[in-house]
Amino acid sequence: MSHVRTPWCQVAALAAALVATACVSAPPLVEATADTGAFTHTPSLEPYTLGPGDSLNLLVYGHPQFADPAVPLRIDPLGALHLPLAGAVQVAQMTVGEARAAIETALSAYLLEPAVGLSVASYAARRAYVLGEVGVPGAIVLDRPLTALQALSLAGGVTEMGDRVNVALMRVVNGELEVRFFDAATPNADGLVVVRPEDLLFVRLSKGGAFREQVVPVLQAAAPIFSSFTNLVIIADALSDE
Repeated sequence: MSHVRTPWCQVAALAAALVATACVSAPPLVEATADTGAFTHTPSLEPYTLGPGDSLNLLVYGHPQFADPAVPLRIDPLGALHLPLAGAVQVAQMTVGEARAAIETALSAYLLEPAVGLSVASYAARRAYVLGEVGVPGAIVLDRPLTALQALSLAGGVTEMGDRVNVALMRVVNGELEVRFFDAATPNADGLVVVRPEDLLFVRLSKGGAFREQVVPVLQAAAPIFSSFTNLVIIADALSDE
């Protein structure tokens, strides 16, 4: 995965203008505890899903006329894969397994118990963000499935001043901002969660104060590139009241 880097000083310079002009309602915040910033429930961290621009290798066993596995099929901008006879099959926001089942269902109108082989040839570029105390803060391209620990590594890793034990993975799920913390110093299953497009990984300064006190200024500065948060004034107020 390559980096799409946004200069940190340039991002920070945009913060004041964002806060002054924000006018769209922000996602409601999940309730946080007073000291640790840990939220009351964890994000839905589902497997990596397909999206427009992804290319798939498709094989219909016993029926080579339906697809050439050597020629990848690209998901169109509306999230559909186009097949002979079956036409457009919606596969966006599905896992590979779910997409395989959807294709088999579509083909069942023409074949008896079709069996499909499906794999990803390439993922289209989508972005997530790694900010705070990392070597190279900014956006990273998700051109393949990446775990949270891999994303940290690609962003240059945690700095000597960063809190490795409480790295935050932030995500908007069903209109709510949710956060999961994981330990990057002693890697475990929590750090192996797959990063999704528009996720934000945040490493706070070790012994630098409460989570909410450190993350709000970073969100304010990052908002021009982190589109899920559109009104940081509301977010700051909600966090500071806790």
